[in-house]
Amino acid sequence: MVVHEADGITTLAVETPSLVLERLNAGETPREVVIDLIKSAMSAAEGELADPVQLIQQIKEAAEKAEQHGPGDPELLAGLMPRISQLAPARPAQDLLEDLLDGIRGCWVPYRASAYYDDESDELIDAEFFEAVKEEAALNGERLL
Repeated sequence: MVVHEADGITTLAVETPSLVLERLNAGETPREVVIDLIKSAMSAAEGELADPVQLIQQIKEAAEKAEQHGPGDPELLAGLMPRISQLAPARPAQDLLEDLLDGIRGCWVPYRASAYYDDESDELIDAEFFEAVKEEAALNGERLL
């Protein structure tokens, strides 16, 4: 995925943009994804688990990965443990916005790295990318409803 490729070039938040893209590709609407992510964070802020069954499954998967890659390594296991909420419970909407902007940046980084123009400035390359994003948004804006 392009976000992971960009993360190899510069540090980006990849978990939330990747999750959002996966859910959109699975057929959920942007509104459904956003509401679910915010709701989950708000539940965590209130000390509740939004989806305990899913969390148990994620913990099992993390333990299995840790066993495969570093049996007995508590730091590895801790690093693989899922978060109770994908977003920061104290500021879920702002966290989501920041992560999604990082996702857009994750598309821009490899675009810019692969762009080659004779005698054209970086500003022109950037303007072309931003124009393409605006065109895509205009063509598919109805998906946001």
